[in-house]
Amino acid sequence: MVNIAVVFGGYSSEYEVSIKSGKFIYKNLKNNSDWNVYEVCISKEKNFVRYNKKVYDLDYESFSFNFNGTVIKPNAVFNIIHGDPGENGDLAEILEKNKIPQTACDVSVSKLTSNKKKYIEFVNSLGIPSSKQVLITNKNIDNLSSLIDSISFPCIVKPNNGGSSIGVSKVYKSNEINEKIQIAFKEDDEVLIESFLDGQEVSVGVIQNKNKRIILPITEIISNNDFFDYNAKYLGESQEITPGNISEKSKKKIHEYLNIIYDNINLNGITRSEFIIIDDIPYILETNTVPGFTKQSIVPQQIEAQNLNIKDVINDLVRSIL
Repeated sequence: MVNIAVVFGGYSSEYEVSIKSGKFIYKNLKNNSDWNVYEVCISKEKNFVRYNKKVYDLDYESFSFNFNGTVIKPNAVFNIIHGDPGENGDLAEILEKNKIPQTACDVSVSKLTSNKKKYIEFVNSLGIPSSKQVLITNKNIDNLSSLIDSISFPCIVKPNNGGSSIGVSKVYKSNEINEKIQIAFKEDDEVLIESFLDGQEVSVGVIQNKNKRIILPITEIISNNDFFDYNAKYLGESQEITPGNISEKSKKKIHEYLNIIYDNINLNGITRSEFIIIDDIPYILETNTVPGFTKQSIVPQQIEAQNLNIKDVINDLVRSIL
């Protein structure tokens, strides 16, 4: 039998979201008669494997566990850890060292995409527009006023490495910015300040299986809040319209930009990219390489809108790496 591990949890504030995503993925994989499917939880407290309601200790470095006297190492991993270590390359490094294929990106791509500043610099080099950004660290925060001269208010303050809009704030006045920076510093030791783009917010998933690429229907996001924050993403405080009311010109441009990115770096599995459209021009915000994946999440909505079966997509993604 082939051993498949669904790996979830992690060390970031996205832990609970990842748990929900992991349960959803496991539910869609567990009944495959060709596979033994294990749940693997990575956390600050303990790494463990759950199989048939029993729990086993995971040796993280060898990514294996002792099952009734036999050492089990997965033949493949479905990586559904949002943030650290699933999206920043740390888990990928362990899996690559142990020659275990996984559904998400490799080490180098994960390190690039999880660092928002470096990723935006990369996509800008490909001719893809974005907002203006300034990187703040504890070392240069004393020069804050000069650093943000090019940024007008309102602006967005967010952790440079992070997701699910945790630690993200919209700032209207200069006297509020220090407080919001400190909130972001709780999530990461690097903080991004970027100009606020006032336009139509959209999100688009891509499925990449070996040589097959599917750009999913684009979701239009209408947040009830100031921006698409955590509550809007996970607590229903937004409208997510799939497919969205997006002009053909904007849609073609988003497809063009995504194909340029994918043709230049080895993005793999399922990703989700965010854009703001202004006057039919899409400005990229970020690309999530392990996006949320519950029944309510954006990518599963897009998969259904594409008339694809979610269970088939999840199972095919695992088959493609075996």
